[in-house]
Amino acid sequence: MGLSVRILLLVVVILAVTGCGESSSTTELAKLGGTKIVYRAIPLASNAPLSPAIDLAVGIIRKRLAAIVQGARVARVGDTIIVDVPGAEVTARAEKIAGTTARLEFYDWEANALTPNGKTVASQLQTQDQQALQISQGSGAAAPGDPGAGSMTLYDAVTLASRQPAKVSADNARLGPQYYIFGAPGSAACATAAKAQGKTPAPGVHCLLSGPDDNQQDLLSGLPAGVSASEGQQLVVPPGTIVLQAADPNASKQTNPNDPNAQFYVLKDHVSLFGNEITNPQQSTDPGGNPDVSFSFNSKGGKAFQDVTSTIAHRGDLVSGLGQTLNQHFAVALDTKLVTVPQIDFKTYPDGIQGVGGADITGGFTIQSAQDLATLLRIRALPLNLRLVSQTPL
Repeated sequence: MGLSVRILLLVVVILAVTGCGESSSTTELAKLGGTKIVYRAIPLASNAPLSPAIDLAVGIIRKRLAAIVQGARVARVGDTIIVDVPGAEVTARAEKIAGTTARLEFYDWEANALTPNGKTVASQLQTQDQQALQISQGSGAAAPGDPGAGSMTLYDAVTLASRQPAKVSADNARLGPQYYIFGAPGSAACATAAKAQGKTPAPGVHCLLSGPDDNQQDLLSGLPAGVSASEGQQLVVPPGTIVLQAADPNASKQTNPNDPNAQFYVLKDHVSLFGNEITNPQQSTDPGGNPDVSFSFNSKGGKAFQDVTSTIAHRGDLVSGLGQTLNQHFAVALDTKLVTVPQIDFKTYPDGIQGVGGADITGGFTIQSAQDLATLLRIRALPLNLRLVSQTPL
């Protein structure tokens, strides 16, 4: 295998369920402790056709669920997708398999990660900029891409991203603008939002009142009851820039993106390799016998992987010197979350890594979680996002 990539992976997923009225099948599901969860379909971009995407998503969700549970039913009702899942004991796993968008992207980390001044990390390494070095090389026990290695709060990250110029290109992972509304620290709006969530307002932190959304209508409808748009600050991230949650180094304790302690990075949204350019993802084991996910590349993906790792290796050689070895990195993101930022050792791979041998995603997996990730990658990403409407036992 050409490369073993350590990934602590959180697959934050959504479950969808259907059913058209009470039926004998629904009654049987109720006897098994089944669950009905309804999601509203959201286009990936405001101008993207929604109806064909919903039909395609229904088929993808059926295939995903068929891999882990028998008897799940999936259907479309208008712009919602509903899934009936039998067996209370499989509900949590089904939620992790059925509804995540599961878009996998590979980035050149230093070429795209931004420091607070809005410049890329790569453009500031030779001048020994300390913030750039921290994001590139990590800080203390925090590895690149982890919380504390140059990461920032969601508000600071979105503020930085909102100041970047729009740049639409074919290698963007996110289509169109992204909208947020934040409340000021200690504001009545933050207190109202926290109360609605059953939480205590975090002192000194801008709270997220609504978003991210791809249009203002959904943004405004997502405001907590009793909070108006005028009570918050609206920020818009233009296309060409993306906000990613920092990787969680502890696979057993994942941080919700709405948690005030969650950390984020801002990247120029130029994807080097998309998840649809990998092939045959399978649950496997690493040399130590631990579960991992192995995959190959199609011809386009193999060339893209070799090209980006070559660029990264050559830059590592260029910026190193005077007793410093500054290996450079590529980042792997799943939807809006970093999962790992592994280095390319330019001394071992001076011209990058050939994609013909494929790669492994290792670290932090159980056999089941590795199987589930392989299933998500094998069956393909959803062509839309899903938003929870309701979840009820059958």
